[in-house]
Amino acid sequence: MSKHKFVVSSEEEKARLIEICKAKSTNDATKLWIETFRQYLKQEDMAELEQISNEELGNIMESFYICVCTNKGEKYKSTTLRAMCAALN
Repeated sequence: MSKHKFVVSSEEEKARLIEICKAKSTNDATKLWIETFRQYLKQEDMAELEQISNEELGNIMESFYICVCTNKGEKYKSTTLRAMCAALN
């Protein structure tokens, strides 16, 4: 008897696996963008993230979104900027 390549999972199992994948990718994206933002703060000789007031943080993040580029120096697509904004909020 041959084994099947695809196994039907229960609805609970599917939901659990989707949540695991979603949570991991969301956490990874959040870590990436926070690290990128910290690099921006350091490059601009600004205070550490934890020392910035909420009001000041909003202004700094606005500048960050305008300035941030890929490793190749290209501007990010608007969809990437929206994902970045969502990860950082």
